[in-house]
Amino acid sequence: MYYTAFEPWIQKPAKNEPRYNLKLATSANGIDWARDQTVVIDFKSHSEHAISRPSLLLEDGLYRLWYCSRGDQYRIGYAQSTDGKNYIRHDESVGIELSDDGWDSEMQEYPHIFDYNDRRYMVYNGNNFGQTGLGLAVLEQHD
Repeated sequence: MYYTAFEPWIQKPAKNEPRYNLKLATSANGIDWARDQTVVIDFKSHSEHAISRPSLLLEDGLYRLWYCSRGDQYRIGYAQSTDGKNYIRHDESVGIELSDDGWDSEMQEYPHIFDYNDRRYMVYNGNNFGQTGLGLAVLEQHD
């Protein structure tokens, strides 16, 4: 199980900022969980301070993990792993950009990825943490 884990807060004069990343817990029975503090997605820079909402697909032996990360505003990120523990971030390959204007022109966060009828979908929130609702993106298939 991947979960959001809080780290020490960033102390700022105007407003303190929470810090959290994604860690791994394991269980043999789905009831009792062991957390060894393994970080699966960590901050990529000092300006990034929040990583949350993991959405995982295992495809042909490759773990594909979508999540959201925050510096000034939330963005959707993407990483891959062959063992489910050691991930390499490929945020540039997430496949969705902010809109020029409208409900998701400032923020995109809290992705959930799923496959249905041989298509891949992503449900996500837009500006202000989804204040005006959520969106549905469909992955375009390229030959």
